[in-house]
Amino acid sequence: MPHFRIEALRDIGFWDAFNVTEDADLGLRLARAGFEVRTFASQTFEEAPAAFGALVKQRTRWFKGWMQTFIVHCRRPMRLFVDLGSRRAIAVLAMFASGLFGPLLGPFLAARMTYDAIFGALLAPVAPFEIALSTLWCCLAIAGAISLILPLAMGMRRRGLTRFLRALIYLPLWLMMLSIAAWRALYELCRRPFHWEKTEHGLTARGVVEAEKDVGPFVSREEPLFDQEAGA
Repeated sequence: MPHFRIEALRDIGFWDAFNVTEDADLGLRLARAGFEVRTFASQTFEEAPAAFGALVKQRTRWFKGWMQTFIVHCRRPMRLFVDLGSRRAIAVLAMFASGLFGPLLGPFLAARMTYDAIFGALLAPVAPFEIALSTLWCCLAIAGAISLILPLAMGMRRRGLTRFLRALIYLPLWLMMLSIAAWRALYELCRRPFHWEKTEHGLTARGVVEAEKDVGPFVSREEPLFDQEAGA
């Protein structure tokens, strides 16, 4: 749970009211203004979405907010580098690139790599250039899998949740969900950039988890008018 000093918020002009992931915009605004953040050794019992539809909607909003933050803060790239410094600006751009293009393009790259491994020359290169490319792609695939699984396993061990390690086999499904949400976010960014799909919390406390209606991944249950949203 973030906490802010009101003086700091006034200094940066608060946050973008049209950004559906306001903490992303606010964090970058604070960094560009020279403020620093600290992490307290505490824990939160915030409830995660209990239904698949709610989870996709939440991640859709997050992705759309990151896209909005990227577009707004990169309208003047040189100013971004001046405010943050080259090192931090490159880190921010790399974070946005990996966080957005990964879910958008990941399934296609994984499918192509699988096809090349089965039917292509990925595992049976001949020419030196093919050997170099095959080695690079295999190393990237292995390193990516390790960087994805190892932090989760370490976190589960530290929190005493090792009994749930078998749940890691569902990571491919999780990645597919992120891809659906990312493409849905890109669609909404073009059609309804300011629409906010709120995540319902407190279901566990009430002891009730309501099943959501079966809707398509590009369809929302709410249909506010774009003109009303843009002028809000």
